[in-house]
Amino acid sequence: SVETVEHLTSDYLQRPDVVPVGWRERTGTTFSTTELMQLEQDLVDLVENELTAGVAVAHPMALAASLEQRPSVSAEQAAVVAEMCTSGRGVEVLVAAAGTGKTFALDAARDAWRRSGHRVIGCALSAAAAQEMQGGSGIPSNTIAMLEVYLRRGREHLDARTVLVVDEAGTVGTRKLAPLLRTAANSGTKVVLVGDPKQLPEIDAGGLLGALAQRNPVLTLAHNRRQTD
Repeated sequence: SVETVEHLTSDYLQRPDVVPVGWRERTGTTFSTTELMQLEQDLVDLVENELTAGVAVAHPMALAASLEQRPSVSAEQAAVVAEMCTSGRGVEVLVAAAGTGKTFALDAARDAWRRSGHRVIGCALSAAAAQEMQGGSGIPSNTIAMLEVYLRRGREHLDARTVLVVDEAGTVGTRKLAPLLRTAANSGTKVVLVGDPKQLPEIDAGGLLGALAQRNPVLTLAHNRRQTD
């Protein structure tokens, strides 16, 4: 019953590890837990430490060849691909609105990294998103859950020659992203978080993609190439 839900909620909010973090006009006070807030801060610090990691830098000739083979690439897409492949940041944030050609840009980046001796793999929260990224960008992709299983069983590995692309990262909960980011940082793997904080949000506690986009350098695809009207 509603009364039972309200009673359980009231009891939960009395826990010492539950703290108020803000207020919204429609819903009132918002809460979080000390555990989640510490995890969020740890991940923000991790990403900031990875800004100068110097990983997965594509060779200029490989980058040029990749873009030359895609004459329809837009100036916006080319700039994003160039920055993504040469920044050396351990964690890259790509905010791509719907219809901006993110998979086409990722395909070009994959080609540039491949020509430079790097391996690119991908993952997403849903199987449909993983299949769509693989079909559109040529990046072998799995669900995050399956990737975690493969890593645990030794069927997959991350190293300094690997680039991991996480598609629709805005739908992935913070606790789900945390182990991937930590494993990648420990192994020297570059992570590319792709998504749009303005689209579908996380089901679990999230907000990491938006927080990183506000604090760190971010790549942006904004021009809609899918529709003209």
